[in-house]
Amino acid sequence: MKRKILGKIFGMKKKIALSLMLAGLAAMNTGFTDSGEVPVAPEPIPIEQPSATEPTTIAVGENGRLKVSEEDEINRMFLELVEESRQRDVSDLRGDVEISAEAEVSTVEEIPVAPPENVVETANGYLPYVDVIDMEATAYLPTDGSAEGLTAMGIPATYGIVAVDPYVIPLGTRVYIPGYGEALAADTGGAIYGNRIDLCMESYGQAMDFGRRTVTVFVLK
Repeated sequence: MKRKILGKIFGMKKKIALSLMLAGLAAMNTGFTDSGEVPVAPEPIPIEQPSATEPTTIAVGENGRLKVSEEDEINRMFLELVEESRQRDVSDLRGDVEISAEAEVSTVEEIPVAPPENVVETANGYLPYVDVIDMEATAYLPTDGSAEGLTAMGIPATYGIVAVDPYVIPLGTRVYIPGYGEALAADTGGAIYGNRIDLCMESYGQAMDFGRRTVTVFVLK
């Protein structure tokens, strides 16, 4: 396409040079020489204005298409080249933007969400607590306290009930003990005082397996 445009431009230059040469020869033939005579300019030939009633003639080629001057053709081809270049630039820019967006998304890392403060993770989710106490724990059976199996609060002793010192953990307080679960401080014992806690089990085997150990007690809200 570019070679075609350059060829047409060189052709126009040759035509302009040829026209200048013909104009020089015409000046010499009309007496414009070194004799010092000033040539008389010919009278202008009146140009007939087309009548308003005459139809305007349009040059049509052999193929039935309108004839277009070389200058118009060159301008059209130049505009097409400019438009093609602009479309390529827009396409390249769109591609760079898409690649940059993908790269930016790929570099985003997931930030782990920290759990809220003063909560303990349990099987039922996070539970808020107000205090944490390290205590010496033992295990007992429901019938160890009374023959009826009732606690100091008058409710049946079962798994999930713990005996505490009411001066350390008030009766009716909910606690969480890792390895045991949520429990209710609802019982007391003669040997349970200070930082000691007794966990109610369902069977003798469970009580023996638990034995005596130090546990972390979370006092829940």
